[in-house]
Formats: sequence, C-alpha cells, structure tokens
Amino acid sequence: MEAARIDEVVRSYVDLKNRGVNLLGLCPFHKEKTPSFTVSPSKNIYKCFGCAKAGDPTRFIMEIEQLTFPEAIRVLAKRYNIQLEETQDTDESRAESLQLEGLNIINQWASEFYQDQLWNTDEGKSIGLSYFKERGFLEATIRKFQIGYAPQNPKALAEAAAKQQYSKELIQKLGLVNSFGSDFFRERVIFPIHHQSGKVIGFAGRIMNSDSKLAKYINSPESEVYKKNRTLFGLHLAKNTIRKNNRCLLVEGYTDVMSLHQAGIDNVVASSGTSLTEEQASMLSRHTENVTILYDGDAAGIKAALRGIDIILKEGLNVQIALIPDGDDPDSYLRKVGSEKFEAFLNSQSKDFILFKMQLLKEEVKNDPIAKATAINDILNSISKINDPIKRSLYIQHTSDFLKVDEATLIQSTNKLIREDLRQKGFREKRESLQRDETISREQEEVISFTKEVQSTISSGDEMQEREILRILILAGHIPWNNTEITTAQFVLENIQDIQEYFENNFYLGILQEAYSHISSGKKLGPEYFLQHENSKICELAIDLSTTPFTYSPNWETKHGIFMINNYTDQEYQSYEIERIIKQLKYRKIQKLIIQLDNQINSIEDYNEKIELLKVREEYKKMKNTLYLEVWN
Repeated sequence: MEAARIDEVVRSYVDLKNRGVNLLGLCPFHKEKTPSFTVSPSKNIYKCFGCAKAGDPTRFIMEIEQLTFPEAIRVLAKRYNIQLEETQDTDESRAESLQLEGLNIINQWASEFYQDQLWNTDEGKSIGLSYFKERGFLEATIRKFQIGYAPQNPKALAEAAAKQQYSKELIQKLGLVNSFGSDFFRERVIFPIHHQSGKVIGFAGRIMNSDSKLAKYINSPESEVYKKNRTLFGLHLAKNTIRKNNRCLLVEGYTDVMSLHQAGIDNVVASSGTSLTEEQASMLSRHTENVTILYDGDAAGIKAALRGIDIILKEGLNVQIALIPDGDDPDSYLRKVGSEKFEAFLNSQSKDFILFKMQLLKEEVKNDPIAKATAINDILNSISKINDPIKRSLYIQHTSDFLKVDEATLIQSTNKLIREDLRQKGFREKRESLQRDETISREQEEVISFTKEVQSTISSGDEMQEREILRILILAGHIPWNNTEITTAQFVLENIQDIQEYFENNFYLGILQEAYSHISSGKKLGPEYFLQHENSKICELAIDLSTTPFTYSPNWETKHGIFMINNYTDQEYQSYEIERIIKQLKYRKIQKLIIQLDNQINSIEDYNEKIELLKVREEYKKMKNTLYLEVWN
C-alpha cells in the first residue's frame, strides 16, 4: 500500500509534533507521559522506543484497530480511494483471520440490523424513533450516531443472524445473544459504541419500558474488540475537532454527546457509561492538553467530576469544571437555553479545578475546622497528582492565598502525599511486574536485548560490522554510487562477495544473498523493499536499523576495532565512510582467517603442505597490511 503515508495515517490517532525530520507523539499502544513514539515520513514507518511497536501504515492499522492484514489493507484502500482486486482466501488463511474479522463483521451487521429496526418497523418508529424526536433530535443527528432499536421479540436478532449464517459462537462472544439463544438487548434504543477509527465494537441499550425493574442502561460485555475502560463514546467523531481546538469536553451521557454535536459543538466525548478511567484519560492526552468536565450539577455529578479530576491530572492535562445548573444535564440544559447561550455558559462558567474545589470548600465547611482541614487535604491530594513541579508550585501558592493557609505547611503536606503515592506506585509496579513474568518468559526468545547484543559484538565485533553493511543497503542502497550508473547496493554487494561466506550471522548473510539476487535480476533495491518485506523478521530488522535512539561512542573503534557511523538514520552516507566500513570488515575477516591458518599450519606435519599454507598466509597478510594502511593511515 505505497499510497498510504504513515504521518497521515497516524495523525488520525495521535497528536504529532515536529522533531527534526521526524514527528513525535505519545504512543497509542502503551501508557506513557513522555513521548517516545516516533514517525518517520521519509521512511514511511513508525517506531515506539518505549514498547518497541514498529511498522508501516498497514502494520499501524492492524495494531491499533486489531485487524487482520486483509482488513487493514481494505481500510487503507478505502481511505486513499484505491480499488482492490480481491482474491479467494485459502482455507488456512481464512481460518487464521476468521475470529477477529468475524467479530468485526458481526458487530457491523448488528448495528445495521438495529438501525433497520428503528427506521423501518412500526415498533421501532413508534417507540424508538419517537423517543429521540420528542427529545428534539433531528433525523440527521440520529443517523450520524447510527442509533438503532432492539425490538421486544426475544429472538429477533438471533433469528436474523441465523438466516445470515453467522457463527453462533462469535455472536455469543460479542454478547449479542445469550447461551439460551435469546437476544441480550430487547425493547431498548441502541447506541453503537465505536472505536476511535469509526469501527463498531459494542453497544449500549436504554430501556424504553418505564415500568420495568431492569437496569436503565446496559452495555455489551467485553470482548476481543471491545474494552469498556479504553473506549470513549463519540471520539471517532470528535478527535479532529479536539485537536483543532486543543480542548475536549467530557460529559457523562450518550445523549449529551448527541445534543452538543447537533448544536455544532463537536469536540465532546462521554466516558461510555462508566466512571472515567486512567486508560480513557490517557487516550485524551494523545489529542489535547485541555479537558473541561461538563457534568450535572447535582450531588452525583459533583462527585463524578471530583473523581475525574485526579485521573485527568495524573495524565498531565489541564482540567476545568463546568457544572450544569438548575438540576439539568447537558442535553436538557442545551435544549432549554439554546446553543448560543450554552456556549456562552461554557466560556464564562468553566472554572479551574482548584477554584472549583475551593468554592465547594467554602460552601460546605463554613466554620468547621475539621471539615476545612479535610477539604484542604483533598485539594492538596489533587495538586500532588500534577507531575510538573512549576505548575504544582503555582497551584500551592494560589491555594495558600485563597484559603489564608501558610504556604510552607501546604508544601510539606503535598510532598508527603507525593512520597506516599510513589510508595504505592512502587508496590503496584512490583505486583504488575510479577504478573508480566509469565508473558516475558514466553516472549523472551523473540526479544533481542540491545545490551546483550552490544556485549556479544564486543567479543567478536564482526556481527555489529555485518549489521552496519545491512544498514547501508537499507538506507542508501538505492542511491547512485559516486555519480555513476551503479547503485550503492551494487557497489557494496560486489565488494563483499569475497567475504560473504565468512559472515557470522546467517540471517544477515541470507538477506545479503537475497538482495544480490534481487539486483542481479535488474530490480531496484530501495528502503521499501526491506520495510515492507513479506518476511516479518526482515521488516522488523529494517525498522530497527532505520530508527534507533542510540549513539555509538567513537571509543568503540579504538577499543574494539568497530567502526560505526553516527546519525546514520537522518543523513546521507559519504562514499569514503562506506568504503571504510567495507575495508574494516574485510580486515577483521582476514585477521580471523590468518589465525585459522596459523592453527592449521601448527597442526600439519607434511612439509610441502605446510609450505603451501604459509604462502597463502603471506598473501592474506599482504592484503591485511594494505587494508590497514588504507583504513588507519
């Protein structure tokens, strides 16, 4: 998929900032506060130096969307308006992709089934559609959020799925049908829950029978494609506006999101029917630095807002609070005052979290010193979650001035809370480390430690130099050699033919032989050949060689005889540097051959045979001396 540009694809999920020739952002695959996720537009690849995830646009879509390779290709083809020629899958490949692809297909089908029930059945129109229209929702808004309806018939979806021959096992895994064959959602309006890419991953259902003793809202159970604590309702529609405005409105309800969108306020998400989680806050941090919590003004809303503050602060975000007045929620208040006054309310009533908490303190504690002390500790607990020491210091000063409490005392109390939090964090990390042991042991054989690699190459040196030859092929192989008609790859491969058989790393040797065969057949050898190679090991190696956080010390050459070129991923190789690397590698190989010959000569008793080997040794020694003069003089 050459048309797919990695920077364009990743920007749909991550807020990227320029860092030299590359782009940098928070990794979408693991939780982090310091950006380690690097995107290289020139090489069309990404790599995270925190969790080691790496690849091209197709791999990125596979990882973040949890898609199979064919599904990821289809997603990119649709994005770039490319017509694909579909081929029939083999039984083996179909079996491999059936599980994940099947879950996605069934979720999409179920969403369309519920929508059809809403728009095209008497029950759906009279119960579901009328409910939304009575609340002031336009048909365009209802369709935008793909709202549906689950009928009273306890087997409506199950029977429809059977007619389509969908797997009963997969339908039950998604929680759409229970083990008795009955539908999970019945007589409820359905809110499809989307991944931030727009793919349907689950559902929420609101009961329509007001007399029912059942839960007002129910959600799909978690599955391989749906994780409730990592999902934000409406993010797929809001993410671009959030990044554009550098602000996200966080509400509680599904209809709150819909109402705000209908009013033209698009940068809004809901915590998907659950209290805000650290994972959800981490997702927001990839799109903006500023979050405004917009909850109901009742006791439950205030409690939820206070709970969300600390979670958002821990992600390094700036938090404001705006509580809806008069016992309304954002949806009802917006309908009451209109979009213009609502936006004016947001701009005037959004308060910094400290001011919000301190105003609550004044209202609640009055002249009760014990209650005041408890409230101050609660404020300090929130401040202690802020990682930036300057920002933390300013908030302490503000609190001291407002509450007339000694600043030194507040600093001391805050530091105590920070130390306790670090201690608890240490306990959690130890526990999580033990839980990861099993996973680590399983993956250990596949992971190559950089430290271990360096230590092994110090003892032999050759493997690191062999690796540098591959780096040249990947990054500069396609470039003309010294303004001649041959490429750098042709020059390098021709000049190491005499030592290839002495390569220590068979995997590297195999790549060199394949590359030589490739260019010998008249084909070009560019970075894409390696970065998009069908062999995942070659692809991973190419990405690793193309992006590295390490800088090699010049002392390696003087101490270990290993010559490397630093800053190699962002600059063009000079011809003299390439020649030097080749010559130094040859020097090392010849040195080893001489040692082998010496051992062989010492073990041979036949005089004539010994003389012949001495002549060979002398030729190698001349070559070695010539290389020494060319490289080190």
